[in-house]
Amino acid sequence: MIKVGIFGTGRIGKIHIKNLINHPKVDLKMVVDPFIDEDFIKALGISFSKDEKDIFENPQIDTVFICTPSDTHYDLIKKSILAHKIIFCEKPIDLDLKRILEIKQLVEKENVFLQVGFNRRFDSNFRKIAKEIQEGAVGKLVQTRITSRDFSPPPRNYVEASGGMFLDMSIHDFDMLRFITKKEVQSIFVNATNLVTDYGDIDVDTAFLLFTLMDGSLASIENCRSAVYGYDQRIEVLGKDGRIFCDNKYDNSVILCNKENESRENPLDFFLERYRDSYKNELEDFIFNVQNNNPPSVGIDESIEATILALAALQSHQQKQMIEIASIKAKYAL
Repeated sequence: MIKVGIFGTGRIGKIHIKNLINHPKVDLKMVVDPFIDEDFIKALGISFSKDEKDIFENPQIDTVFICTPSDTHYDLIKKSILAHKIIFCEKPIDLDLKRILEIKQLVEKENVFLQVGFNRRFDSNFRKIAKEIQEGAVGKLVQTRITSRDFSPPPRNYVEASGGMFLDMSIHDFDMLRFITKKEVQSIFVNATNLVTDYGDIDVDTAFLLFTLMDGSLASIENCRSAVYGYDQRIEVLGKDGRIFCDNKYDNSVILCNKENESRENPLDFFLERYRDSYKNELEDFIFNVQNNNPPSVGIDESIEATILALAALQSHQQKQMIEIASIKAKYAL
């Protein structure tokens, strides 16, 4: 039984809270949030507080889940490490790569378990694609294409604190590209603009990202902050010996065909619905590794690599040129 304290009662926090309280191997001891949703927590019968010390100083809590806004993660992780807690943290560790590298050093020094919440790795369809590729089902890679479009854009105040689309939204796709192909990126070129939102003064909302992988194969990521038909999440991989892909998820698989047209329902319209099962699978993986003294499946190195790609994408967009990933790594002595 792992004894958990969780920081954050926002939309991500609530997903984890519900999964934690329903898991037979978890004892959820405490929820902390300075702006806590008391009605939600009281309805579940969970102890709560607005003071983070009530988790850090509680010897009965051995594990923390950090599900707060991005700009709070760094400090909460440092305090959790120094309190010798087992840690699960939603992405990102931080928006500053130097600070992520500081956390890596501290994790290694204190020998603390830290898993990062790249939940899409635990989507059953994406895992199936990754497995088939590694087993040679499509042969040598030729093209990999990831489509990731939100149903509706986030509010301006969220974007202002998020680090921008590449560090907030695209970073999931950078991680997925590495997970699916098991290849590192050699170079990236980005064409991005603002077409669907009114905050073009602070961030782009639409982008094509083109990659050359270390094996010479090509890849692309298509991002947009708004797709009126639903939450659009697809992957396609072409190899010399075949093709493998997965479509969007739907409430049902019914397709109506008649003499006028062929129709079906729109895809799910929110990421919490689309990836509901992946969060549960992620929790199972976390608990298994903790209880069996295994290293985390998604550790801080994955966060570092995805952040490097995000920084390269931002630089490519700003400079309107291809960026070699090695140049970003050299800047940080990696």
